[in-house]
Amino acid sequence: MDPSKPVYSDALGRPSASQSVVYALPADAKAENYRLNVQHDMLKVLVGGLYIVPDLVKKALDPAQRGKRCGVLDVGTGSGIWSVKAEPSLLRLASYASLWARAVEMAKEFPDADVVGMDLVNPVNLTEIPPNCRFEIGDAGLDWSRYAGAFDVVHMRSVSTGIKDFKAVLHNVAQTLRSQGVILLVSPTAWVYSETKESLHDRDQDKPGWSAMAALNEAIRHATLKRGGASATVTDHWAGWLAETPFYTNVGEREFWIPIGPWKEGLDESERAAAELLRQSAIEVLSYFKPKLLAGGFDEDLVDRWSLAAKKELQTMEPRLYMLWKFTWATRTPEP
Repeated sequence: MDPSKPVYSDALGRPSASQSVVYALPADAKAENYRLNVQHDMLKVLVGGLYIVPDLVKKALDPAQRGKRCGVLDVGTGSGIWSVKAEPSLLRLASYASLWARAVEMAKEFPDADVVGMDLVNPVNLTEIPPNCRFEIGDAGLDWSRYAGAFDVVHMRSVSTGIKDFKAVLHNVAQTLRSQGVILLVSPTAWVYSETKESLHDRDQDKPGWSAMAALNEAIRHATLKRGGASATVTDHWAGWLAETPFYTNVGEREFWIPIGPWKEGLDESERAAAELLRQSAIEVLSYFKPKLLAGGFDEDLVDRWSLAAKKELQTMEPRLYMLWKFTWATRTPEP
């Protein structure tokens, strides 16, 4: 890669179009970009930066230890809210716009590393791209051979529903990482949770504790599966899959229970900010649900009622709801 020229290209190096054929809406939708920026800010507040294990990341990207220029791959394949094949659930609030933003931020933080952002669509509304950052159109579920041994950090956020065989992708990432390189996986789990941290996905509407937010999330999950998307529950298996393969070591995982809105007492300043940002992002995503659910066969009147009820829940923070985000990581085993 020539870091002196940030480029937009597909996996074969061809100039990319302004709109991917697999996305239903234009890539410069202002409302969507705003929502994704809010979600990106929420995660940064949550962990205090762009990644959760700074010691491992900084060690992997230390050119003095590597003896060469380092590389970072930021993957967002299939997570876009406008993806035809895999619409996100309420919990999957990241897509290409935030990917491009975080790739740029990573390039600025590590000017001695070459950063590649990969997704199904072009970057949008970027006016200032560091010289060590470039973007590619690509699908994480396909061939990774061109990236063999090319990177020291691979970051994947909210990509679960766009990848059919995530276990195979973890194997591909291992072939991409250099010895002692780091894989970073970030995603919410599949459900909306109650104040007591009970999953609400199977709660009947006439039962106490029912939530319109949880019902919409479950409906979107079913619509995603119906349209060919992958299961949203793979996050539960990440740590186990990494631990059972000989390619990885130092496997770790951390969970964050984030209130949807700052309803919980005793939150510190950063926790309160993350909760409010999550609530804003959830409100924004509601408008995208209706066409996806109608395409999935849901009744329009039912969708309208649930959407209005969910908006009221978010505005009043009643019932009190949680989302659970998982951060999982591992390092590449040393080469023989």
